[in-house]
Amino acid sequence: MRVDAAAPADADADAVQKKIDQKVAKLLDAAQLSDSDKAAKVRPILSEWLGVMLKWHGEHDVELAKLWGHWNQARSVVPKDEFPGEIVAYQIDEVYASLEPLYMKYLNRLAGELTGEQIDALKEHWSRSPGMKRTYEAYLEIVPDLSEKDKQVDHERLEKAREAAMLTDSDREIVAIYKRHKVKVEQYIGTLEWAKLHKAFAERGKPATTPAK
Repeated sequence: MRVDAAAPADADADAVQKKIDQKVAKLLDAAQLSDSDKAAKVRPILSEWLGVMLKWHGEHDVELAKLWGHWNQARSVVPKDEFPGEIVAYQIDEVYASLEPLYMKYLNRLAGELTGEQIDALKEHWSRSPGMKRTYEAYLEIVPDLSEKDKQVDHERLEKAREAAMLTDSDREIVAIYKRHKVKVEQYIGTLEWAKLHKAFAERGKPATTPAK
């Protein structure tokens, strides 16, 4: 009796396409794309990218899972030291380097059809929780006296987190990506707080100025 292997393969392909179609529909909703003609142009761009990304992950997820495991181990040392984890994070970046050009091509195609605000909405939807905007607003609430320059530094760091999160569909990996970049934000904020404390300490050590008569 001949076993037909095509049927299971076709079923798997159909399941993957169904998953992609569902995600595309949610992305279109996130962009609030009410123009049906425009949606018809954007839909295949989104679908093609998701297909490319999922295929890439099928070839690299074993390696990535191993590296993220090393990253967690490196960060678990006592006393806390982020440097060993950052070395592993650079190795993770090297793996993703082969996917980034395809992602940039995808973004360029989207930019020809969508506004910057719509693309931003797609990215924010994809980064789920924690999400860039939610995380950024939380930092502003925690440290309300940041200068505009400091806010810009933190925002740019979290934008890097969101861009990195665009390269995966794994909730766990997205959380880890944000954690990596949040550490840098918190280190930066911590440095600012130390600078304020040090300045206040230095000011306390200065002799009082005698008013001119």
